[in-house]
Amino acid sequence: MKANQITVEAEPIIPYVTKDKMPKQLMGVLEPYEKRMGFVPNALKLYAHRPEIAETLWRLNSNVMRDPSSTLDQFLKRRLSALASVVNGCAYCTSHCCSMLKKPQDAGFEGWGLDDSDVRALLDEDYQPKDELERVCFDFVRAASADPANVPDEIHQRLVKYLTPAQIVELACVVGFWKFYNTVHDALKIPVEAVLIPDTKYVEA
Repeated sequence: MKANQITVEAEPIIPYVTKDKMPKQLMGVLEPYEKRMGFVPNALKLYAHRPEIAETLWRLNSNVMRDPSSTLDQFLKRRLSALASVVNGCAYCTSHCCSMLKKPQDAGFEGWGLDDSDVRALLDEDYQPKDELERVCFDFVRAASADPANVPDEIHQRLVKYLTPAQIVELACVVGFWKFYNTVHDALKIPVEAVLIPDTKYVEA
């Protein structure tokens, strides 16, 4: 079945951990996550079965994607996360990333105010970024997500030209983080939340 043919939220292969049964050690990370997302994602309710891993992953997510020390723009990384998830074929992560890009900017949680045509454009191979820094980031994420061992030398050369060493490492971590998340979420067949099912249309299975 193609991702865009999903019509109802499926059942998980293992039970979710309900919020009232979340380990206390996770609440300090979970509550800001819930506030930012507007709900508790299904993936978090499965990761909670292994709180030690969950806590590390959720903090890593924040460190890679939105830490105050970031050297790359957060909006750029959010767009790149959507691209990586599409290249990796993960309907769950794609729906989350694209939905967040389309949420309004003033709704009380993370949102970037794009419309459907904006999202479709940035996922297209012919997408025209605003400058050469963004262009090489998109080229690198697309190439490294598809085949990390064979990123063309000319992309590496442009990375060195337009990005600092810290930005290059951060960019590679964006690729690696989403490859990990995409793999785990697909392997567990994590159901896309009912409200996000329309956004699975961005992945062609």
